[in-house]
Amino acid sequence: MNVFPHLTYQRTRDWAAGAALNLQQFQEMYRVLYPAETIILPPPKGVDTPRWGSICHFDEAFVAVIPGGRVMTGSGHVVTPDHRRLQDVELPPYPYPCNELPEPQYTSETVATLMWGYNVPGTAYHQAIFGHWFFDYLTRIHLLEQSGIAIDKYLVGQLTHSFQYESLQMLGFPIEKLIQVDRNDFHLVANKLVVPAVPFLIGGCPSWASQYIRTRLKNASIAPRPGYERIYVSRQDAFVRHVINEEEVMQVLAEKGFVRIVLTPLSTAEKIAIYSSAQVIVSPFGSGSINTVFCNPGSTLIELTPLTVMDSYFWKISNYAGMNYYEVLCNIEQPPKQLAGFDNLIVDIDKLKRVLHMAGI
Repeated sequence: MNVFPHLTYQRTRDWAAGAALNLQQFQEMYRVLYPAETIILPPPKGVDTPRWGSICHFDEAFVAVIPGGRVMTGSGHVVTPDHRRLQDVELPPYPYPCNELPEPQYTSETVATLMWGYNVPGTAYHQAIFGHWFFDYLTRIHLLEQSGIAIDKYLVGQLTHSFQYESLQMLGFPIEKLIQVDRNDFHLVANKLVVPAVPFLIGGCPSWASQYIRTRLKNASIAPRPGYERIYVSRQDAFVRHVINEEEVMQVLAEKGFVRIVLTPLSTAEKIAIYSSAQVIVSPFGSGSINTVFCNPGSTLIELTPLTVMDSYFWKISNYAGMNYYEVLCNIEQPPKQLAGFDNLIVDIDKLKRVLHMAGI
């Protein structure tokens, strides 16, 4: 049982249906907190043709309770007592160099896993990415709260950034109950393993997740910041997707009263205050736009997106906040990067001016 399993259940629901002896037990093992839903949002605005439709489907969000469940590898793969992985609560397995893990650590406690994505020390940390942390990790805390299940310990990948601790403290989360997983051969069996699941891969970013982040963090008595009514978010602190002609862009924006900000040095409270104050935001595609969840209805997001990226994530979040969303498609710097999402972008200044005019700026 120490060998990493290759057999899977495609859906956690399928495991619970087979393991439960009756309907009552099934409902204890598999609890739907938010049913699947389909919604329609306003299409993106701008001079470019919208690249996705207005219909959004979201899978159900649930909490599974697995007696004798185990967590394997640093990425937190969930394994059932019959030694199968649950495919709908993981990303495809990272190519670890070894296939067999040490004997598991056993605990009689009830353990919840907040883990998702890759947590490979020295290589990949999904929880270290600002956008994933807020919508793929913190929202699992909400599902656990809604379930009413008493949790003794929580598993999470290694925490390396101040925004992780700041946001947990703002939520009133019991940080002393965290177990930070910091090795590839992690192997734990719990008396009860509790698995909250956010439907990331099908649709991404359901409205309830956005509402939770907004209400629990924005309402933390953070005062607005005068002078940040119009902001341009620079990616000079990022290692990919830089705006090659950023100074040209700023020349246009500065004439219209925009100020340039860099997000990394700011605390979570400062980011919330700035985005709560912003009326217009111009930003290259990236995790920083998660902060639009804190914007006020009627404000505007103009997203600068490289042609090699098509992602409706921030269109959804900004629409949930009642914002006006514009997309400006941008050519990329040549030669292209090996990964499309890493391409630097070149903003068409004339197109930007036209979109600003369309937005009444």
